[in-house]
Amino acid sequence: MTSPLVLADFGSFFVPGHLVETTGAPVETMVLAAGGVPVRIDPNGTTSVGAMYVQYFRPVGSERRPPLLFWHGGSMSGVAWESTPDGRPGWLDYFLRAGWACAVVDAVERGRSGWAPRDAHFAAPAMLRTLQDSFVQFRLGTRPRAATLEALREAAYPGCRFPLEAFPAFMHQVVPRWSDTDDLALAAYAGLLERLGPAVIVAHSQGAAYAFRAAERSPGKVAAIVAVEPAQGGTSDGAALADVPVLALYGDHLARDARWPHIRARTDGWFASARTAGANIDVLDLPSRGIVGNSHLLIMENNNAALAALAAEWLDRQRLPRSSAQWERSSNA
Repeated sequence: MTSPLVLADFGSFFVPGHLVETTGAPVETMVLAAGGVPVRIDPNGTTSVGAMYVQYFRPVGSERRPPLLFWHGGSMSGVAWESTPDGRPGWLDYFLRAGWACAVVDAVERGRSGWAPRDAHFAAPAMLRTLQDSFVQFRLGTRPRAATLEALREAAYPGCRFPLEAFPAFMHQVVPRWSDTDDLALAAYAGLLERLGPAVIVAHSQGAAYAFRAAERSPGKVAAIVAVEPAQGGTSDGAALADVPVLALYGDHLARDARWPHIRARTDGWFASARTAGANIDVLDLPSRGIVGNSHLLIMENNNAALAALAAEWLDRQRLPRSSAQWERSSNA
C-alpha cells in the first residue's frame, strides 16, 4: 500500500497574459442553452489573451530544493504528467513523493488556459490530431487500419511499451493547438519563472523547446532542465545555458520515423553549439542503456516510474539551490 502523501500546501493561479481592447465588432444574439432566452453578446470591450493556468503542490520539507515545473508537449496539456492513460501514477506523483514541490501548467491555448477566438494569434485554423496520426507521430508504430486493440497491436513497433489498450483513453486528452502562439506561450513561461524561479523544468517535446528558450530569456531563473525528447533546441548560441545543467532523454525507434531523425539531428546540432559556448548537456539514449521499446510518450509507458527515477538520480547529482519561490504571492495572484 502506498504511504500517504503529506502536503504543506497546494493551490492554483494564472500567470497573467495581457488585456486587449476590441472595437467595431458586430453585436450578436445567441441562445446559450436549449430552450433558453436569447442573450445579446457584445464582443466590444476588454478581454484577456495569453494567460496560463498553473496548479502547484508543496510536500512538507520541499523548500530544501528548487521547485520543479512540468511543461507538456504539443497537442497535450498538464494532465500528461498526472496519471497514465491506464491509471498508473505519473511523473508528478513520483516527484512529489520524492520530496519536490511541483507545478503543472496548461500552456497558453491548452486545457484550462483557454484561447481568444478574435485575437490574431488564433486566426489560423486549430489542429486536432486523429488517433491514427497520433499513433504515428508519437512513434508507437505505423498507421493503424482501425481504432481497435487488434489493429493497434498489429501496427505497434516491436516491444512497444505504451499500454495499447489505453491508447483510445489517451486520445481523450489530446487537445486542439494553434500554429502562431509561440510568443504568447513563451511570455507566460517566462512570467512563471519570474514568480517561482530559479526552478527545475521537466519538459516534454514542444515544452522542452520552450524550456531552452525560456532559459535564454530568463537568466538566473532556471536551475536545471530535464528535456524529454525535445522537439527543438534554443534560438541563441547556448551561452545563456552555461550554468544550467541539461539532461535530454530519448526513446526508441527514431530511425523508423520520417521526421524524428531530422528533429534529433537539428537538436543535436544546437546541443553541440551550446556545449561550445559552455553549456553542460547530458544526452541519455535509452536504447544505449538497454532500455528498448519506448515511444515519444515515454512518460506514460509501462516503465515510466523507472525513467522518472533516472531523471531524479541525475537531478540529485546536480548542485541545485534551495527554493526561493514566492508561493504566497503566486497563490494570491
